[in-house]
Amino acid sequence: MYRSLFCLLVSALLAGCNSMGGTRIPEVTPGSLSDTADQSVKGRDFTWGGSVLSLKNLPDHTLVEVMAYPLDSQGQPDAGATPLGRFLADYPGFLEPVEFPSGQLVTVTGPLLGYRDGKVGEADYRYPVLQADQVKRWHEDSRQLQTRPNVHFGFGFGSGGYSNIGIGIGF
Repeated sequence: MYRSLFCLLVSALLAGCNSMGGTRIPEVTPGSLSDTADQSVKGRDFTWGGSVLSLKNLPDHTLVEVMAYPLDSQGQPDAGATPLGRFLADYPGFLEPVEFPSGQLVTVTGPLLGYRDGKVGEADYRYPVLQADQVKRWHEDSRQLQTRPNVHFGFGFGSGGYSNIGIGIGF
């Protein structure tokens, strides 16, 4: 009995130490779509993020060129990770260039509209184009706030009736 209780307690402690942090690399990246021009994902919603490379306001919409990076558990791009390719965010309306300077971290959600051929320097590049239904700007200090240690302790006691007693410890 004590052995079972000990194993249960150790399992609970280890589960409490499990972390969902870190970065998540999406199954379909802008770079993989640039290489394949896969039409089967056209219209599918994606959430990609990265660093603004350029912004171009047109008469009725704005195109934002973004260098994609993996997103952390909060949806913020991890600009210290390996880039995942480039994409264009097509925003229906005007975006203020001062609010989206080069290097600004953004997360964009919307359906894949298709592909647009362009250039990176002198090289040809096929950009996946994401309709920017949602655009989230990240502040420089937001990553620092998220990386602070966050520790919580909790204790619980319960009874399941006449002879069932449980004790729990959480971290």
